[in-house]
Amino acid sequence: MNRKLLPLLLLAVVALFQSCRGPKGDPGPQGGDVLGITFDIVKVDFTAANEYSYTLNFKQQNIEVLPSDAVLVYVYWNDAGGLKAYRPLPQTAFLTNPNGMVTYNFDRTDNDMMIFMDGNVNLANVATDWTRGFEFRVVVVPSDFLNGRANAEVDLNNYQAVVKAFNIDESKVKKISAQ
Repeated sequence: MNRKLLPLLLLAVVALFQSCRGPKGDPGPQGGDVLGITFDIVKVDFTAANEYSYTLNFKQQNIEVLPSDAVLVYVYWNDAGGLKAYRPLPQTAFLTNPNGMVTYNFDRTDNDMMIFMDGNVNLANVATDWTRGFEFRVVVVPSDFLNGRANAEVDLNNYQAVVKAFNIDESKVKKISAQ
């Protein structure tokens, strides 16, 4: 019985490959540009007058952030080998005068984001090195990338890994002044 099925099976395989021939169809439409946006917020001061925070309204800055997008925020911490070194928020700094710590953090809604400073010391007594002239790099990543369309092994805490994984062109980063 197996010998009778073998020729039929062979004929079915040949017919299958024969049916795959024909002219190529027209190319499909290009996919949409699903890359997120990257921007800097510069000259951020944390003072009592602004309650040690800075709020950015996305629409006022013509920035589209969807509810499903991830917003990553990094603080420019120092220079390392001629390059800017960014650290992810939240970021904690340990102070000696006054003795304690401060944390830089953020939250976001569908409409805006707020970067703020908190600590276990009276923030009014913190040296201006820790409260004035900050620069933050914000990377908006569409959820498609985080749900498997990009490398799932991206360390989102490592700014350079994020730049590489999402092909961020740092020469095109928009600058927004907080002042």
